[in-house]
Amino acid sequence: MTELDNPAPAEQFFSAETRAALAEASRKLAERLQAHTDALLAMTGDEDHNTLFEHNAALEGVVEDWNDAVFEHTGTTALLLDDTAEDEDDEEAEPDQLISVVSRFDLRVVDLDELLEAGRAAQERHPAELDESGDREPVDSAEQAIYEISREVGEAWFELPGIELIAGARAYVVPEPPFEPLDADAEDVITELIAPNGVATHAETWA
Repeated sequence: MTELDNPAPAEQFFSAETRAALAEASRKLAERLQAHTDALLAMTGDEDHNTLFEHNAALEGVVEDWNDAVFEHTGTTALLLDDTAEDEDDEEAEPDQLISVVSRFDLRVVDLDELLEAGRAAQERHPAELDESGDREPVDSAEQAIYEISREVGEAWFELPGIELIAGARAYVVPEPPFEPLDADAEDVITELIAPNGVATHAETWA
């Protein structure tokens, strides 16, 4: 099957020059293909592999020249040859750099009323999506209040109203194979909150 590459006006193709060039390229391809076949048939398997590679490379060059001649004459390519330059670029591309940050904070509630008031205020300023009933989830627990505050301001472990930080830790890990990425849709999120296999480069602790 041929492939049309950037079609151009017909007068740019099918000229006497491109016709002669294609005929010459076809002659060389036929001669090279026959010589290549004869060389392969004569091999017994005891030859140096470099000899086979040289024959293959010679044929590849003639095929590319013939394919170019077909394009110059017709505006189409008869063979879809691999682009080795693109392959080299892909091989040289640097792999993605991954970093996993794992943290845990243990908190003690020292003033529940103050915490709930702050949580409700945060919910008013930064409302979450409504539940199935069309209502907001009531802020009537410490964990719900902390959730609402964190949704608004991020990790506020050191400034949560009515909360005392017992201890906290955070580790920065560069994953190594075998690496299991975090599954954000896992039914049991607790099992996902562990450091992956890898090297811990930095760590922070608070107490």
